[in-house]
Amino acid sequence: MPVNRLLIVAALIAIGACAPEAPQERSSEAERQQALRDSAFGDLVEPMDRAAGVEQLQLDRKRELDEALAQ
Repeated sequence: MPVNRLLIVAALIAIGACAPEAPQERSSEAERQQALRDSAFGDLVEPMDRAAGVEQLQLDRKRELDEALAQ
């Protein structure tokens, strides 16, 4: 029985050692963005970009209001 377990463990280690190489990282932010747009999440990228722009606009407005109230 212990020999069988040893063989199974050795086989699993051998299979794990044959894992494919990790994909190379994208060299630029533009390539990463293009890869994201080409993926299954591509339809979500544009709304997220717009939401980030709106968030920055709202933060700027809040800062202006806070400054006006502080005076």
